[in-house]
Amino acid sequence: MPDKSEFTLPNIGISILGGLTAAVIALVVTRGGLGGLLFAHLAPLPLVIVALGFGVAHGATAAILATVILSVYPHPVVGMGYALLVAGPAWLGAYAASGAPRGRRDFITANTSSWAALAPGVLLATAVIIWLLVASYSFGSIDEALNPIRARAFLLLESMVKDKELPDSVNPTELSGQVARAVPALLAGYGVFIHVANLWLGGSIARASGLLTRKWPDIATDFRLPRAVAGVFLAGVALTFFPGPASACGLVLTTAMGMLLALQGLAVVHVLVRGSKSSAIVLAVLYFMLGLFGWPILPLAVLGGADTVFNYRDRKAAAAPDQPQKSAGSD
Repeated sequence: MPDKSEFTLPNIGISILGGLTAAVIALVVTRGGLGGLLFAHLAPLPLVIVALGFGVAHGATAAILATVILSVYPHPVVGMGYALLVAGPAWLGAYAASGAPRGRRDFITANTSSWAALAPGVLLATAVIIWLLVASYSFGSIDEALNPIRARAFLLLESMVKDKELPDSVNPTELSGQVARAVPALLAGYGVFIHVANLWLGGSIARASGLLTRKWPDIATDFRLPRAVAGVFLAGVALTFFPGPASACGLVLTTAMGMLLALQGLAVVHVLVRGSKSSAIVLAVLYFMLGLFGWPILPLAVLGGADTVFNYRDRKAAAAPDQPQKSAGSD
């Protein structure tokens, strides 16, 4: 099979162990605390390693097993949330990274890295938007649906104002409402980052172990999102100006697609500085600012969106052969 899902007893055992490991990590996450927060960042990793190292069929087995375990204990709602936010996106990303094999052919033969990031991104955004719409309908309004989040945010903000951690001019009631509306979007955007990071880490582990049979792409040149992603991003921005659930759904689209475009912008920067003497310094400063401040993600998203139209990397590649001739002429 193209995805090398060989159904031997060792491989089946590995897929079962992968599902058990994924379920255990998820159970640690549900306990809360700092340990749970750290483990939450690695929740997709066992599924990705199994899918990329032993085949997407075994990855699906591990994902289904983990979902079933979490549906039995601690609760079916936990299992459903795990399937939509962790197992489904993790497996779908690995499936796209494997070329989307079906039968004896791959449906994805170019720009594999971008499709591998787009697949979980679309599923995450869709899951969060469906939850917002269903919750808004069930509770009568988006504000009522987000009230539990708003209440917790209010208590935290009020405590921070009393402890002088925030200025007295801050209105906890108003700010808590804004925080509540931002949480679903943050879940979608940060979830995209977590899944892409785990996909890269899982692929690196499979590659180092000699289990990855597919050729590792040059991600900086291979990561090219469809132009429709930029269109969806702009549509999401437009929706944020409407009232009700439309605004919350638009914010989810904006953050999820914006994160993907920022990754493309980062790929553009890698290519543009490639070959220069200061490339290591530029990239080190950029990653440091991303990790410390976070705001550089905004210009990166703009750069990534512009690249879907203007193809900056292709322009540099086309100009590269002419550079030696120009320098020779000037000498």
